[in-house]
Order: sequence, then C-alpha cells, then structure tokens
Amino acid sequence: MLHGVIYTAVALLLLTYVGNVICRLIFKITGLTAATAQLPAPDYRAGRVIGILERLILAAGILLHSWEILAAVIALKTVARFQKMDQREFAEYFLVGSMFSILWTLTVTGVWSAYDQHFGVDLRHMIFRLPDIQVTR
Repeated sequence: MLHGVIYTAVALLLLTYVGNVICRLIFKITGLTAATAQLPAPDYRAGRVIGILERLILAAGILLHSWEILAAVIALKTVARFQKMDQREFAEYFLVGSMFSILWTLTVTGVWSAYDQHFGVDLRHMIFRLPDIQVTR
C-alpha cells in the first residue's frame, strides 16, 4: 500500500506544482509572460491556484471517466474570462495555459492510471470502487 501512496503522491506533485513550473516555462518561451506583467501579485498567484485546481478537477474527471467534467471546466474558465478574450495577448495566454493544463493532465493521469493498473495496487478501483464493465455478445 505504501507503494501506491508514493506513486500517487508523485502524480499529484506532477499535476500541481510541476505543472505550474512547466506552464510558466512555456509562457516564458512563447513570450506570453508579458500578458500577466500588468496584473497585481495576488491576481497572478490566483492564476497558479486556479491552474492547480483545474488540473486536479480534470484528473478526477478522467479517472471517473466523466468527460462532462472536462467540458464544464473549460466552459467555466471561458465564461469567467470572456470579457478579456478580445485582447489578443490575453486570449493567447489563456488558450496556451488551458491547452497545456488539459494536455498535462491527460498525460500525467494516463501514466498514473496505467502504472497503477499494471505495476501498482490498482488504487483507482479501490478508491472509486468502479465496477468492471463486462461486454457480452
């Protein structure tokens, strides 16, 4: 069981803090860091927290096979930032950050799930108690 806790903790660390570091690096490489330069520090930090929460919610949706959660998160983010989407630089910043979060979450959660199923203790089924779907012909 300790093994399961360790690889799950690594996956959560990758999803949250490592995800933020990579996202900031992508913004720096693409030159989109300037899109947040005018924001006060609390707003900038709020974006990091939003990114962490977004990736955790997306991961839960993936693990539960609830794709509606992905659509809901994207819709919620878009509605919350709709007025700023007319600003080209902000729109690019928003899209790059959102697409990175989705891709990163799919990757980390997929690798975690595969590792858990093949080498781990199958925590996903233990935690969510999802029944195996039997296809009968």
